Amino acid sequence: MKKLKIVICTRAKTDDEFQKRPIYESLKKQCSYNSNIDYIVFKDNKDGLSRNYNKELQNPQNANSILLFVHDDVVLEDLFLYEKLINSPYSITGLAGAKTFNKQSQYLAWHIASDKSNYVGEVAHCNKENKIWTTCFGPTNSRAVTLDGLFLSCKVKDLNDKAVEFDNNFNFHFYDISFCLRANKQKITCGVLPIRVIHYGLGDSMLSEEWKISNERFRKEYCK
Repeated sequence: MKKLKIVICTRAKTDDEFQKRPIYESLKKQCSYNSNIDYIVFKDNKDGLSRNYNKELQNPQNANSILLFVHDDVVLEDLFLYEKLINSPYSITGLAGAKTFNKQSQYLAWHIASDKSNYVGEVAHCNKENKIWTTCFGPTNSRAVTLDGLFLSCKVKDLNDKAVEFDNNFNFHFYDISFCLRANKQKITCGVLPIRVIHYGLGDSMLSEEWKISNERFRKEYCK
């Protein structure tokens, strides 16, 4: 059977620190449910997401696998995670995104560079008071042009056949949008499925100075 390998990059420097991250308990449970699920953790990550994700895409041992790139502040609650990703109709599967992308937008985050009528997917969030709510952006089984990078599942062979990988120029911000645009250019399908997770991140790094610098770099490289 196909393997599902979950790939996590974290700032946690030790195993003990990583075990305190939101993803840890659900990660262990997913692996205990199904022997075809495995994971790798890049601890004390200073290389950025793109470089580490590309290492796994280029690893020959993963050539016929599904790789799930997921943030360490995500809890993987879906009991059918493996079945949904293995049987996904899309080469790249996410949770939320948009069917359009306006390259003329001032800010190029997926939810700003698209009209709300073109949003797709859903994600549950946990706020600072530990209250959980689910945002339904739109249809939960749909093609998309862009996907949010908190959760990106990839059929490795489909990407390798078209030489599609992450852009190493983006360590964190815009690594996901640039990846999706590269995939779309090569006719690789992106889409969302209804997969239950809880995201503990609140997206509060947007409009930081680092984010704005990445926004301009992205504009120069992808919005000509």
